[in-house]
Amino acid sequence: ETGKTNKMLRKGQISIDKKIDFHGKILTEAEDEFHNTVLESYNQKKRCLLFVTGKGLHKQKNIFDDNLNKSPKLFYGKIREAFLNWVIKPELAKYILSIEKADFAHGGDGAFFVYLRKNKD
Repeated sequence: ETGKTNKMLRKGQISIDKKIDFHGKILTEAEDEFHNTVLESYNQKKRCLLFVTGKGLHKQKNIFDDNLNKSPKLFYGKIREAFLNWVIKPELAKYILSIEKADFAHGGDGAFFVYLRKNKD
């Protein structure tokens, strides 16, 4: 079931119950919002969440650098990096069935689908 779900998420075939954009938020705000959204959504029997973490920035090398021909390195944003740790925290992992990088149309590398377990209450 999870494999099929992940494939459908990747292709954007599951309707999104809630989209959360972390752009412009500081790390602690984003983590609180993630935590609250997972719990709230689970309690409201919502299943498919889209979190937009952002990709991070291309840091431009100093123009006087010797390595002019090297392309700028992609520095992943702090939120994107931290996000991958939030989803495996034991107190939240029990609500999460799967996590999948979003398809290009939904934000690609800078976004993730979080698919919640079915709330049987």
